[in-house]
Amino acid sequence: MSNLKPKVLVVAGDGINCEVETAQAFQMAQFDTQIRHLNDLITEQLSLDELCLQYSALALPGGFSFGDDLNSGKVLALKIQHRLGWDLPAYAARGGLVIGICNGFQTLIRMGIFGKDVSITHNAQGKFVNSWAKVTPVGNKCIWLKGLGTLDLPIRHGEGRVVIASVRRSETLDKMERSGMISLRYEGDPNGSEEKIAGLSDPSGRIFGLMPHPEAFVRWTSHPEWTGQPGRASAPGQGLAVFENAYQEALRVRS
Repeated sequence: MSNLKPKVLVVAGDGINCEVETAQAFQMAQFDTQIRHLNDLITEQLSLDELCLQYSALALPGGFSFGDDLNSGKVLALKIQHRLGWDLPAYAARGGLVIGICNGFQTLIRMGIFGKDVSITHNAQGKFVNSWAKVTPVGNKCIWLKGLGTLDLPIRHGEGRVVIASVRRSETLDKMERSGMISLRYEGDPNGSEEKIAGLSDPSGRIFGLMPHPEAFVRWTSHPEWTGQPGRASAPGQGLAVFENAYQEALRVRS
């Protein structure tokens, strides 16, 4: 086994604004992190084979890629699929890990990672939501959520309501439940998301998308109520465990 740390590729680009936070979260979990602009990746034509060879994980951070002009995450999804030609399920099958946070989750949905009957749209209340939410992992399929209980995480999005095609709703939900795709649920109802879905995994459990921001709570002092427990000031935030799970899996794959 190589002594080099597992490496993560954090994608940056027009409108993405959480790449530094995301890279720092991976770095705190002991990854070697690299932020690369999407246009540079396209110019270089980084192939799927090279992605697999160089990076243990791929992160699509939050933000407003390409201004959400054609639906949130749509343009970024098209560029990844057609300008880079990356097949993310194939990357996962070869041992890679993928996380899409907020706008990154929207991008994974637009790419069809969770099926053609799953989409995402404007919050039910019709406005941007910036608050904290309690979310609870579902099942044990998602590698990123392994062993975790209910988490307090910030949410900040205008289009976070996951919706299921009404024509095949029952069939689709049954399939999602059986394959362990519904991996994270809100305790409350911050945006009207169907089945209170806060995050989804692909059937392998290696590709994970979620609307809350785990990278924004890797230090306890990021929580709005941290001063009520000053003794925990130096403690990690609950979101860090998501990235630590990925690190342990990356080590396992390489061993």
